[in-house]
Amino acid sequence: MDNCPTCVLLDALLQSRGINKTQAAVAYSPPVRALDRAAKKKVKRGASVASRKLGKALKKVNAKARTKSGKFKKGWTQTRVMKEAHKMKRRM
Repeated sequence: MDNCPTCVLLDALLQSRGINKTQAAVAYSPPVRALDRAAKKKVKRGASVASRKLGKALKKVNAKARTKSGKFKKGWTQTRVMKEAHKMKRRM
């Protein structure tokens, strides 16, 4: 039986309170193991306000800068699109 840290801690706590070993085996039950797995899940970071604004600005600028086929209109480059998007983001 592999011992997760939560199970070991719970087992030691129960035994320190005078509960015998057979009753303290509840520490290794599936619900306790599930809690241990849930606690280990990594917290994911959300997008920042600035990056959400930049995304919206890029959508608007790209709509202006591209043709129906998806190519850049005359005079537009990816560099110009990014510069315009950053300007727009600052004004938002």
